[in-house]
Amino acid sequence: MKYLRFTCIRCGNCCTDKNTLINLTYLDILRIKNGLDFDLNELLNILGFYTFDKPLTSEDKKRMTITPMETERKLAFIGLLKNSLGACYFYNSKDKRCLIYSLRPMFCRTFPFSFESLKNENDDTINAIDIFYTEKGKEYCPGIGNEAPLIEEDYWIELGRRTLEELKKNQKIIEQWNNSVKNGKITPTVKKFLLIISKITNY
Repeated sequence: MKYLRFTCIRCGNCCTDKNTLINLTYLDILRIKNGLDFDLNELLNILGFYTFDKPLTSEDKKRMTITPMETERKLAFIGLLKNSLGACYFYNSKDKRCLIYSLRPMFCRTFPFSFESLKNENDDTINAIDIFYTEKGKEYCPGIGNEAPLIEEDYWIELGRRTLEELKKNQKIIEQWNNSVKNGKITPTVKKFLLIISKITNY
């Protein structure tokens, strides 16, 4: 395990950076929807479906943590909306806190780290988890540094394992959606997607 150091100092940089978009999995959406008891319209008011300026290459898609989905416009990924100042919709700048902390998206929970599943050389059925700082984390997170305490290894490994499992589930759902759109079985509207995932109960 690397000697990674981090402690959250509640600076709010990750919540207020104008160039940072918080990607959402369908599970993130369900947690927020059900936790806040939102109906479809209320949910649409906090979600952004961000499209790409140019067609994606296969290499572009390989580098993405979350698979983009087909919408009525074009390929997009889902993220939390930002306010007029570029901060997260759910960030309280006065108190410097998240208004949905217990429901916050997976990428908020794991920041400033990212994870990778590594095959164990002695047993292919066992996966090790590699933890590393994200580029955004290294760019503007003051909680990283030589003065910060070493991370709790067991906690972050378990969070990494759950994160990778959630990403796999999300990829499966998005691929099913995209294939259904490609085969003409579904009209790719944002509302339709939200209605479909809203029926999922075993998450």
